[in-house]
Amino acid sequence: MNTGFYKLSRNRQKIIYGIGLAINDLLFLGASYYAAYFIRFYTNLFAPSLVSYTIDERYVFYSLIYIGFSLIVFLLFGLYSFDKIYTGPKKYLKIVVSIVVSVSLTIGFGKLFEGYPFSRIWISFLLLISSILLILSRDFYGIITKKILKNIKNPPKPLIIGFGENFIVMAGLSRKVKKVLYGLFLIINDVIFLVFSFYIAYYIRFFKGIFKEVAISYTLDQNYIFYSIIFILTNILIFFIYKLYNWDNIYRGSGYYLRIIKAFVINIVIIILIGYLFEQFTFSRIWLLFLIIIGISILCISRFIIEIISQVIIKRLSINPKTIIVGIGENGKRIEDTFKRRSFWGYEILGYVDTKERIESDKNYSSQFKILGYEKNMGEVVKKYNIQRVIVSGLEYKYFEILDILEKLKAYDVSILIFPGFFEFSIKRMEMREISGIPLMQVANIGFFGFNLFLKNLIDYVLGTIIFILFIPIYLIVGLAIKLDSRGPVFYKQKRYTKDCKEFYIYKFRTMYLDADKRLKELMEYNEADGPLFKMKDDPRITRIGRILRKFSIDEIPQIINVLRGELGLVGPRPPIPEEVEQYEDWVKKRLNVKQGITGLWQISGRSELNFEEMARLDLYYIQNWSIGMDINIILKTIPAVIFSRGAY
Repeated sequence: MNTGFYKLSRNRQKIIYGIGLAINDLLFLGASYYAAYFIRFYTNLFAPSLVSYTIDERYVFYSLIYIGFSLIVFLLFGLYSFDKIYTGPKKYLKIVVSIVVSVSLTIGFGKLFEGYPFSRIWISFLLLISSILLILSRDFYGIITKKILKNIKNPPKPLIIGFGENFIVMAGLSRKVKKVLYGLFLIINDVIFLVFSFYIAYYIRFFKGIFKEVAISYTLDQNYIFYSIIFILTNILIFFIYKLYNWDNIYRGSGYYLRIIKAFVINIVIIILIGYLFEQFTFSRIWLLFLIIIGISILCISRFIIEIISQVIIKRLSINPKTIIVGIGENGKRIEDTFKRRSFWGYEILGYVDTKERIESDKNYSSQFKILGYEKNMGEVVKKYNIQRVIVSGLEYKYFEILDILEKLKAYDVSILIFPGFFEFSIKRMEMREISGIPLMQVANIGFFGFNLFLKNLIDYVLGTIIFILFIPIYLIVGLAIKLDSRGPVFYKQKRYTKDCKEFYIYKFRTMYLDADKRLKELMEYNEADGPLFKMKDDPRITRIGRILRKFSIDEIPQIINVLRGELGLVGPRPPIPEEVEQYEDWVKKRLNVKQGITGLWQISGRSELNFEEMARLDLYYIQNWSIGMDINIILKTIPAVIFSRGAY
């Protein structure tokens, strides 16, 4: 059969291909039509009070009209063309638009000639099911076609089949087009889940459980149907105002999910006011409560999944947005190092751009930094390397120089970010303000004092007590294992510093042989850490059971005793030994301004894989931006870090 197909002329192959695609569409358009009819009239959610298992003859008639209109519209949109259909991701948009046009023509035909009252719920499901089934079936049809065409001696131009290959095509699109497509995808996501949350809340309130009405009618209140449309439109508008469809404004650490919650709640308030002012319609308070809970949860989860999938696709296809740093120096290097450690965020630093004078002022710059060009030729660098993001290290330039850089980049479609010089400040703590025409950055006053400090200490004592009691069996088992493995005590205590350089003895399970401290000097040449720390991956002083205890941080469990004694907190900077503190620079000593802790940002960010400066800066970041929420977040993230022993040895 396939051999005969190969021998046919190209025109006949196209005709057979088009006929096969039309048959595919006939089957799935019919299936979509009756699936929507079944959901609307024969399910519990939308069924009338008297169910008749016969199909309305008018719906049968209009199903034929719908299929006929669809085939004509598909033909006009070039969706049966052998050469055009699989040329990129725009095919999905053409399919959806064609279905919308076909449904609209069918409804218009029915209204014009008979005034036929189509069910709006049925129309919604018809649009949704038709779009899904036709996209999936046509992709499957295309995959089969591509496999057949591989055996032809002179195949047509390469076809783009399936989702994965369409992503590759999208990688070559301009940044502006990508932003539009990503925004449209988010809008579609939001519309689907807003509709879902609206009607699920309605179903729970009126048709289910303890909240259902005494006399159940499986028809939706017309007011709720009307306000569901208003609800979706206003929500999309408010999301636009909050820049929740802007690719450049969607990134971690920007209060992204908090903006979603704020926008959603504002939308609920607006809907309530519209209902009261224009129709004096009162919404069910129980329904509103369920709508808020379900809507916020579903929107945040769906967008989180989209974010993760987007990052995975970007990483798999090696299409990370290419980024350059303007300004060589310590700040630029720290930005690059941070992005390298967190490559999942989708930044690929290609290199640096700076003035010719600065680059030539130090011979070491050529070896330390990958120089892509000079600042005066920045436009050429952007074009040559297809740069999509530019990070300006603001501290390296004067005000008028930054204005000049922005002017040079104005003609290019790039995202421009200016580093203000605050590595240790969270964006949640800063707010831009304008006073007398001067842009100023207001920093919230955050500190370990007052009620917040009382609450932190209360959490430490309560959780510390619970952990201590729960781990009593672990103490006995680990203690016995240590005794059987090597000679010496079960516990090891060491002098450490906590807040304001106050000395205390920290408790741990012993993981080394008794002569470990004496052998430290002879092992210093094998030190794998920088700064005042000593780290050695295959330290010979560690016992067999000690390696297991360290890998899963079990050796640190006795530090709960220090927490209950008020010497440590559950969360805080790592408590140093006196010898380390003697080598601290002045800026590092600031990490001793607060009570030290068992776990911290360093624990969940790589532990032993971090160098000393990175660890110290994470501690300072914690001190500058501390909150109860941050403590809880760190505690929760410590659990998988310990279980999977990330960076522990």
